[in-house]
Amino acid sequence: MSDGRGLKFGTVAESYDRYRPGPPSETADLLGDLAGLEVLEVGAGTGKFTRPLLELGAIVSIVEPDVDMRRVLVRQSPEVLVLEGRAEELPVVESSFDVVVSSSAWHWFTQPDATNEFARVLRDDGVIFVLWNGFSRDVPWVAELTKFRQRPDDVNARPRGWSAKFDPDGSFVDARDVSLNWTWTRTIDEVVGLFGTYSGAIIQSDENRHTMERLVRERLNEHVGEGVVDLPMTLRGTTARRRPR
Repeated sequence: MSDGRGLKFGTVAESYDRYRPGPPSETADLLGDLAGLEVLEVGAGTGKFTRPLLELGAIVSIVEPDVDMRRVLVRQSPEVLVLEGRAEELPVVESSFDVVVSSSAWHWFTQPDATNEFARVLRDDGVIFVLWNGFSRDVPWVAELTKFRQRPDDVNARPRGWSAKFDPDGSFVDARDVSLNWTWTRTIDEVVGLFGTYSGAIIQSDENRHTMERLVRERLNEHVGEGVVDLPMTLRGTTARRRPR
């Protein structure tokens, strides 16, 4: 049974916006020309992905269930249409968007409800982007570091995604997986702050969270000493086209 952690990010909304990574600049090539297009971002959080969408000229609406996350997003991007809602029941009309985006949120959605809703609100031949932006887990020392994000006995841990799966006979066609490696240079303090924004850390006691922070700091000190750390990162996921009705 879920412990509701997907709706607890608002308790660390300011830290989330400060420490979580935005997408690398190369993401613009993946998204293509968005100028003037109606784009819906679902599970937008504090707007880490929203702001680059705006920079690419998109007309952006977002759906986010957490009021504290929305508050930060509105402060950063007041021009965005902000809607309260869930991926499984989007508060928008059918065939109203050219592009729908989910960034580092798809694994929290109930399927197939969310997939069906994305298909409902997309116009014919509209594009879906389901993306995750995080550590390159194929790098051994990074994979070892990520284990500190949650307790080993955490039965409610939600595995983070690599790609989305669509029924080949369903509403989406031309699905393809995408992957973009990049490097994120951070101080050790910033990486420790980042770890405090993960769901597995949010639900822990203060004592356990402080232990996690100490272990992350020790491991990073072993790896880079007192300097900054170049974190291997990967933006990965799946894109597809809405089959004409």
